[in-house]
Amino acid sequence: MRQPLTPVQLVNQPHTLHACVQELARFDTLSFDIEFDNNSYGYGVTLCVVQVATPGACYVIDGLAGLDLAPLYMLFQDPRIQKIVHTPGEDLRLLHSLGCYPQNVYDTEVPARLLNYEHTSLATLLREKLGFEMSKTQQRSNWLRRPLTKAQVQYAADDVIWLHPLKAVLEAEAAEQGLVSFVQQEQELLNTTLYPVPAKNDFLRPADQYTLSPKEQYVVNALLRYRDELARNINRPPYQVIREEFLRELAAGSRQPESILQEAGIHPRFKNRRFSNGLQNLLAQAKKEAADQNLSAKKQRVRNSTGPVGNPRKPPDDREKIFVPVKQALVQRFGVHAATFLLSNRLVNELLKGAITLQDLKPAYRQELIYEIAATNGIDLSAYTSPPASTA
Repeated sequence: MRQPLTPVQLVNQPHTLHACVQELARFDTLSFDIEFDNNSYGYGVTLCVVQVATPGACYVIDGLAGLDLAPLYMLFQDPRIQKIVHTPGEDLRLLHSLGCYPQNVYDTEVPARLLNYEHTSLATLLREKLGFEMSKTQQRSNWLRRPLTKAQVQYAADDVIWLHPLKAVLEAEAAEQGLVSFVQQEQELLNTTLYPVPAKNDFLRPADQYTLSPKEQYVVNALLRYRDELARNINRPPYQVIREEFLRELAAGSRQPESILQEAGIHPRFKNRRFSNGLQNLLAQAKKEAADQNLSAKKQRVRNSTGPVGNPRKPPDDREKIFVPVKQALVQRFGVHAATFLLSNRLVNELLKGAITLQDLKPAYRQELIYEIAATNGIDLSAYTSPPASTA
């Protein structure tokens, strides 16, 4: 099954954007995707291209052409127009940071996950469901470079023109399997999810809170923050300025600042004695500030004996007694891949740690499935439910 060729127009002038937005506003369903650079060829996260398709035409809008995209964003935020997307998390994060909050968004990966597809990438689904082989040659393309090539424009277009027929196929399958309500609830959750702008003063990895002491965390973060400042000043990705592992080794004392003169992967502008001396001073200052704040040199324990205040960690055998049987029942009903989507190991771990309760699972149908399975199999879930709110 293949869709007829869809005309593709590159939009990089104000008058063509105006005409494009007017045409898009005529439809009640659009598909969109974004190509952006995330510290690959330049500093920071930069919107480069926005591609939007109707069932019969596609527009590849140049985000670096100095165009006012506000009218386009208004279409994205119009709840009357459904927007088809595929795994849109990072695109939505970028749009939210720009003040655009798309409404009535439909993620085609959701029905694929619930339908128990093992591989749910867009390329795989298009090949298996529509017989279209998506080219990956532009996957790591430099989207900051201008002019855009014909290959880039077509690659961007392919990301959206096939979403309309893909949605139709997956929706039909979901209806056959009685999953429409579940799909709708997942889409409603997506449309109420807000993506916060990451703090620019914290450059640590999540695992650093366990693998580094508070004192080491302070020093490493200071060095990485300095690298970010340098990268912003010369508009280069941080990895092209100084290798992160070098800075971590520097903080740990296994490397010395002067070794930067022989270090590979250092931007030429910083491979000199003056810079190494400045790095030495920065390192000393960060260590002094950490000491002045009495930050501990001991690593934090990976696991605490309790979860949040008043929510003790549950017995470790609860995994086998409670959640393994629940997961097995989900597998029997929906398949192994859909079951993992519905109740992932991460969620089970959060429940076992007491970080969340079953009432925190969203959408609501996931809770209902688990309660239904527990009731059928005589599984006690009382330890994983929130106590009723006090009326005092």
